[in-house]
Amino acid sequence: MKGKKTQEKRNVKSLKTMLTGICVLLGVVICLAIGITGIIALKSISNNAYDKYETAKDEGYRAEIKSQVQSVLAILQAEYDKVQSGALTEEEAKAEAAEIVRSMRYRDDQSGYFWIDNTDDYTLVMHPILTDQEGVNRYDLEDQNGVMILQEIIKVCQSAEGGGYNEFYFTKADGVTVAPKVAYSGYFEPWGWAVSTGNYVDDMDAEMASVKQDIT
Repeated sequence: MKGKKTQEKRNVKSLKTMLTGICVLLGVVICLAIGITGIIALKSISNNAYDKYETAKDEGYRAEIKSQVQSVLAILQAEYDKVQSGALTEEEAKAEAAEIVRSMRYRDDQSGYFWIDNTDDYTLVMHPILTDQEGVNRYDLEDQNGVMILQEIIKVCQSAEGGGYNEFYFTKADGVTVAPKVAYSGYFEPWGWAVSTGNYVDDMDAEMASVKQDIT
């Protein structure tokens, strides 16, 4: 009888140990499940945050270059007003305006610049980097995908909106790297000038990739 009770106690103890082990195992599984779910949720939140950032940043890039072109158009108007008042001849005002715009830069690293094309004869009026091409007819300027760059720029400038966006491949300031570019062009009708500026897509992607790394 005594041996039977001892065995029963052992069985109860063994059962308790097994149940305790099962509870501990369940706790670990639940904790892991909660942790994994939390990581997935956090990852989803991070990705969603980045997607929203990417969209906002892209819109910001576009808004920036449009705003910058509009500021140049205001400067051109001020120079044109000098012609109307008799303070300058038209040629003097054009030359002065071109040099003012040539020296203008924006962004923290001063990488933002402007160029001007003549919509009447497709010649390059002013470009702070491609100075050797000023006065050259660029009607046939074409990128690697067959986009007729200047023709498309002039098309948006002479639209009802008086300006718009274009995308094309162009050589960067290093004179070697060819990259996709998003440009905005605005039309200054009194002189028939198309004023443009833009962002290189690889630069935009690099900045956004850096932010994504911080977020995720």
